[in-house]
Amino acid sequence: MNEGKRHAQTIAFYNAYAEQYIAETAGLDISHIRNLFLNLVPKGGHILDLGCGSGRDSRFFIGQGYSVTPVDASQEIAKRAGELIGKKVEVLPFQELDYSETFDGIWACASLLHCPKSEMDSVMHRISKALKANGIVYMSFKYGKGERVDEKGRFFNDYTEDDLTELLAAHSDLHVVEMYTELKPLRGGFQSWLNLVAKKSG
Repeated sequence: MNEGKRHAQTIAFYNAYAEQYIAETAGLDISHIRNLFLNLVPKGGHILDLGCGSGRDSRFFIGQGYSVTPVDASQEIAKRAGELIGKKVEVLPFQELDYSETFDGIWACASLLHCPKSEMDSVMHRISKALKANGIVYMSFKYGKGERVDEKGRFFNDYTEDDLTELLAAHSDLHVVEMYTELKPLRGGFQSWLNLVAKKSG
């Protein structure tokens, strides 16, 4: 399956099941990583919520006094997230991100895991370009190796610590602040996740 078809199938799932997906994820408690991220972003700073999903985190950041730009690649997710956040969510794939030194922080929670590994270098470059000097990026992936399509037709890229370290090695302006794995409850079970917080050079 080519990358264009993988992308189309993944977006088609989120467009078709937007309401169900938002109901499943809107209440997840990720306060620990949000607090770690916000402790590194200047108070009142500008945050890009890259793949905002339900809008849960954008709404929280706004409530904490931050300026937030929420984007998502799914038209239906963006529409519903906008209702929750109270502001328009732009429909924007990772591959079309085009900002220059705009954000103090980029929050990519369980979103970049849908980007083909062959495109991750380019996307990481776009993320770095979008960050201000000393800006912070957070991203999370399901823990594992390789690429796959799940039973719902969604494409995933899985990462281990070594894989993610290798990816970052090509982006010398991004420096790891913290990388760790954790088990998260989801749909009656647990999943292993890999979390990364990185900082752009000053």
